[in-house]
Amino acid sequence: MSTDWRWRDAERNCAVLRSHPADRRNLLLLARLPLAPARLIQRLEGATGGASVYRSLARLAKAELVTGLRVPLRPGSAPRLLFLTDLGLAAIALDQRIDVRDLARRNRLRTTDLLALLPGLPHILAAYELLGLLATSRPGRPNLLAWERPWRRRGERRGAKRSVSVSLPAYAALSWDDAWGAFLLVPDLGTFPLRLYRHTLRRLLTLRQNLGDELPLLVVSTTGAERARVWRELLDDVARDGRSDPLAARVATWETASVDLAGPWPDVGPGALALTARMGSPPLHPRKSLPPGRRIPCHVGDDLMRPPATGGAARVSLAATYLSPEDHRLLALIGHHPFLPLSAMADVLGWTPAVTWNRCRYLVELGLARHVEAGEGGAKEATIGLAELTRDGLRLVASSQGLPLAMAVRENGLIGGGPVEPVGGRHQLLAHLAHTLGADAVFVTLIASTRRQGGALLEWRNAAACARGRVRPDGYGLFRDGQQGYGFFLEYDRGTMGERALLTKFSAYYEYRDSGRYRRDYVGFPTILVVAVDNAAEERLARAAQYTAIGRPLPIRTLITTEWRVSSDRESHAGLLGRIWREPHAAFHDRQSWPADRTPYAESQTVGVAGPLPVVSPVPPPNIGHDGRSITGHTGGL
Repeated sequence: MSTDWRWRDAERNCAVLRSHPADRRNLLLLARLPLAPARLIQRLEGATGGASVYRSLARLAKAELVTGLRVPLRPGSAPRLLFLTDLGLAAIALDQRIDVRDLARRNRLRTTDLLALLPGLPHILAAYELLGLLATSRPGRPNLLAWERPWRRRGERRGAKRSVSVSLPAYAALSWDDAWGAFLLVPDLGTFPLRLYRHTLRRLLTLRQNLGDELPLLVVSTTGAERARVWRELLDDVARDGRSDPLAARVATWETASVDLAGPWPDVGPGALALTARMGSPPLHPRKSLPPGRRIPCHVGDDLMRPPATGGAARVSLAATYLSPEDHRLLALIGHHPFLPLSAMADVLGWTPAVTWNRCRYLVELGLARHVEAGEGGAKEATIGLAELTRDGLRLVASSQGLPLAMAVRENGLIGGGPVEPVGGRHQLLAHLAHTLGADAVFVTLIASTRRQGGALLEWRNAAACARGRVRPDGYGLFRDGQQGYGFFLEYDRGTMGERALLTKFSAYYEYRDSGRYRRDYVGFPTILVVAVDNAAEERLARAAQYTAIGRPLPIRTLITTEWRVSSDRESHAGLLGRIWREPHAAFHDRQSWPADRTPYAESQTVGVAGPLPVVSPVPPPNIGHDGRSITGHTGGL
């Protein structure tokens, strides 16, 4: 690709564009939608077949007005993500008679802007997917009137000196032959709890009340029917708390969005578009007269195609383009469950130890992961071969979840960073490494057992991600058996807690359930699975669970076993799924299997839910149903 372009080259291409209206429209779209795939351009063009759009994009690429890169976000062929070259920026500036520097800065089309988009690319593509679905939801040719990502507005709060600010993922205004619409877009990949949106929705209600105008229609596309139901309940709860009418909203799922968005829309009135025009960005600066022989300023260049640098913010961004889907899986696993032995990581991911070691070494070479040194962090146990993410690796995982690092640590339990820049509960995990390794080994054993019997562990959250107040389990899991799913808390006991501490622990679970706060995170209260170190510890745990249940109208489903029972069940290879569990009130030898012999409790509902893909895809897997299932999204990196 040539970089020695002059303004006369831009003038020549601008004249050619005026004779090809389709090419001009597509170039103008890419000036507003950086890193958009060709599929989105096709939908916004309203073309039933993609041949004409792809021919137009090929002509733009041949003229060096457009280029692109491929990022392997999922298995299979990666779509080419398009963006303007410096020559394309100059041609747009001449066509629109605006300043090219202002255009590149305002639309975030510079190299630094494009690099900043790469770590959060899954959520950007999800926003583009939702925009494309809206464009094809009405008959006629769509016309993109306005596009903002993210959408930010500020308004004065009534009776207060401070203003209120609102930020949402994207805003779009579209028109068709005989219709128009203004939309606030929320593409939800299920990578963080929905309660994080409660504050935003409250501010959106305040903004609507203070401005006295209608807001655009809120359009949410999420990862399953159950999460969509929780979204609708959240919208109603926020309106009820604010004593106002609910926001005009449409909630759909990724599987059925093309059908859900095609129905009649709520009437938001013309004030929504007027609001956008009144609070929109200021106009771009007019173009200055420049000599045709002057060099076009370099805003993009070819920096996106260079290998990662040794340091700086670009390292995290560029590393995203060098990682395969398998690398992303390993990165998410280590970020949520650091200090896993190599063999455990191989079992979780279904790889051989050699493949796991090579991919882990690759992450270390990129500066995204590191090996723990012996005795590091005060751990008495051997730490050789254990891995954790660096701060750069954690930033990349947090960006793929659509969160800042600090919020991903608090809500999704990211841990690591190394001894110099520790993140999350790293010190506690290393200080109690034997307990950390033991609890992780229980989940790894369950993964192996479910794989042999045709099931799957869909979700695995660490202790930090599922801690709520005094409720601090050693992890949460979502197990699928056929089309049925079961959520559970794990308590791993090494016999170091006294009976008073055990009573406090079980009482915290009852307070959590009886208060109803669990409904913010789960649909149905999860079963508590307790794995004790020996028979004496099992008896002590059973007594504590029985005493805590006294006087309760409905006991919490609790099952207890020992480590030796899990490892001794070699004949059937059932592991945690074998007949090794006892209820607290049952006799010592009265054992049952889990979840086959479960008792139907009133809190445990069985309805459909979709578990989102962990890293990159806006297309969720099929629906399943389970008891105690999570509604906060996947955070386990399985």
